[in-house]
Amino acid sequence: MRFSLATTLVMFAIGVSAAPIVEDVSESVEERADAVDYYNPTKNGGSMLDSSAGLGEPLNVIISGKSSPEVLTKDGFLNYVRAVGYSQECLGLHSGTKQKANLGDGHNWVDEREVLREHFGLPVVGTCLESLIGGNHLRTFRQDGPNANSGALFLAVSHEEDLSESHNIVPNGYNIGRDEFVNSAKGTKTFLLKKYTTTVQDITGLLQPGSQGVNHGISQDGVVKLLTVKASSIF
Repeated sequence: MRFSLATTLVMFAIGVSAAPIVEDVSESVEERADAVDYYNPTKNGGSMLDSSAGLGEPLNVIISGKSSPEVLTKDGFLNYVRAVGYSQECLGLHSGTKQKANLGDGHNWVDEREVLREHFGLPVVGTCLESLIGGNHLRTFRQDGPNANSGALFLAVSHEEDLSESHNIVPNGYNIGRDEFVNSAKGTKTFLLKKYTTTVQDITGLLQPGSQGVNHGISQDGVVKLLTVKASSIF
């Protein structure tokens, strides 16, 4: 039996997107007695802007270190964001240079852990659509170094143009992207027999408002959304 290229790509995407979540045993899923929301990166020489082409994108969402530990792991966070409306990049492929962040935890500047994209309610192939028409996407960085081991996830969330515009950020795209992600996440969501309850708090004073040092010269309001996510089994 012969398949067209388009059919083959869709079948491959199904395999990638529907693959079962296997927990990364290198990341602890134990509750911590010393759990904190996060440590301020700027107190230890870090930055609330990541690094990209000499400028940076604001780290405008934090997944609290007081969240359920499984949510802070790579596989657990992927399961969570699939419930929220995001997934891995189209066919699991990534183009472009990885951005870096210094979270003041002693690891200095490290690569993004992953890029996750809006799936428009189509977890199998929706991120391919986002790559074509634009939409929301996020980059994740984990604060887990020896000097500030909160386990918190710092996210750079933004709303981007379509492929013909080289995925540039839309006007006001950092505020828009942050708010779209948070509005999708808050409350209770479910995916693969897991239930996630997310509460939100506005944090000011971490990120300087304005456009100084920000990619594309796009101003942002300086508000960081702190999300605390509690996971439980549906049954």
